[in-house]
Amino acid sequence: MSELKVPTVALAAEVSCLDGRGFRGRIFVPAGASHHGGAMRPGEWLNEPLPFFPFLPDDSDTPVLLNKHQVLVVSVQTAVDAAPLYEEAGAEERKVVVECGPRVIEGSFLIQLPENHRRVLDYVNQFELFLTLRDGDRHHFIQKHHVTRVIEVREG
Repeated sequence: MSELKVPTVALAAEVSCLDGRGFRGRIFVPAGASHHGGAMRPGEWLNEPLPFFPFLPDDSDTPVLLNKHQVLVVSVQTAVDAAPLYEEAGAEERKVVVECGPRVIEGSFLIQLPENHRRVLDYVNQFELFLTLRDGDRHHFIQKHHVTRVIEVREG
């Protein structure tokens, strides 16, 4: 009997878990997306409702399954997540500091919501499990149930 497999693309990633452990390895996103051409973006994939995802640590030949609710942050290079989304036209960038207990991550949220709902509060209160924080050449996908504080950095 042949096994049915979903075609995937392996992406280098760093995963930080709630218990303090961190892993470097690969995540596997579907090679096709339903809303745009190309592979599914890591943020889209992480925000799917499935509770576990496969992860292949760099120091292993055997993948492990990680519980999304025990993951604090998944980080990838922006090159793998940089293709502009059609939704990004007209989006607003907001600089923020995100605190997850003692861990502090700085970067920007790209907010694409209706004109009267473009506050940081509106963005973090969306239904998705992970927030996308852009930080230079990295995208950090932060599991929002473990966010202690979000501080908007006002310029000026």
